[in-house]
Amino acid sequence: MKAMRGRLSQTLALATAAIMLLLAGGTISLAADPIVVWCEPQKQATIQAIAADWTKQSGIPVQVEAVSVLETANKIQLAGPVGKGPDVFCCLSGQLGMLVTTGIAAPIDASLLDLSQFMKVGLDGATQNGKLYGVPYDISSVGLIYNKKMCPKPPATMDELIAKSRELKAQGKFGLLWPLENFYFTYAIMAGYGGYVFAPTASGWNTGDIGLANEGSVKAIKLVKTLRDSGLVPVGTDHVVAPGMLCEGRAAAIIDGSWALGAVQQAGVEYGVAPIPKLDNGKYPAPFVSLKWWHVSSYSKSKAEAVKLIAALTTKDAMYKSFKNAEGIPPRLDVLDMPDVKNKPEVAGYGAQANYGSILPDIPEMNVVWVPMNNAIEIALRGDRTVEDALADAVKVIKQSIAELK
Repeated sequence: MKAMRGRLSQTLALATAAIMLLLAGGTISLAADPIVVWCEPQKQATIQAIAADWTKQSGIPVQVEAVSVLETANKIQLAGPVGKGPDVFCCLSGQLGMLVTTGIAAPIDASLLDLSQFMKVGLDGATQNGKLYGVPYDISSVGLIYNKKMCPKPPATMDELIAKSRELKAQGKFGLLWPLENFYFTYAIMAGYGGYVFAPTASGWNTGDIGLANEGSVKAIKLVKTLRDSGLVPVGTDHVVAPGMLCEGRAAAIIDGSWALGAVQQAGVEYGVAPIPKLDNGKYPAPFVSLKWWHVSSYSKSKAEAVKLIAALTTKDAMYKSFKNAEGIPPRLDVLDMPDVKNKPEVAGYGAQANYGSILPDIPEMNVVWVPMNNAIEIALRGDRTVEDALADAVKVIKQSIAELK
């Protein structure tokens, strides 16, 4: 009975939309099946409005359904094969590899889209085996959150920020804090110096080529160890302590994500967000970025139309509307460059940082990287092993674990 009521409600909604469209002077094909969209619940109203405009232009009805992005990948595996799934759906970093491997996500015809304004990292993250499988609509990463009273402008270089840290240490305060032992955070420095998890290739990731113990990675961890040994970032600084110090006015800056801003705002800190300052090689640190994309289902019978709808959902105007409705950071450079977007510190800062970011390899082998690297950094910082040996040991463990996966 519940399912019947749901189908009846959807039918009435489509009929009402069609009548309103006709009254407004539009045209609609009554014979056309609706393009079904699964979107995040918080985006449903925005997507429905954009889809209604597209329907008015195309004559193709659209049915928008709210599905959590955390549930989409599992639900579509069940619904798609029996013809109950969407034509267009969304997913986030960590899911795409599975969707491509299982054949659920269809390649997207890029010729139907204008991708010139999208961040390269967003498109690269959705490209596998030389084919595009998604169009990004949201991006996030860690960046530099700084206290404007202690640090009026974000330092231009890491050396400058370290000098500020030494100055503040003499006053019993801190300059830059982050959980050094956490590979997710510290990878930004490693990547800035030329470290990498797996080497990228035209067809994906070369899991036999691991750059976590190369010269750049070693240099990065030696820098991190200097911060620890000098007491600039003390033992016990984790993802709770660091933002707590910032909120208490005891730290000038931290490396963290937008999820830390709620506490910072509640504490009344006048803050800014900026990319992590340049390293001494002139490069920006490159943290992992998390993305959300629009995809076309391989089970869709209207793939070309689905791509055209995605094009409408990701225009400059559409993504600006999404931003205004507080639905995330749009990975379009022309939106991020708009005056009122620039004025939002979290958007401008994280948007700029994400543009320098690293793609998180969306493959099963990534799962065996985290623990060995966390351990290696901790061992190196304690001085139990040299930085070179600690990282080499971790890479050896990662390679062994990858071999066991095959």
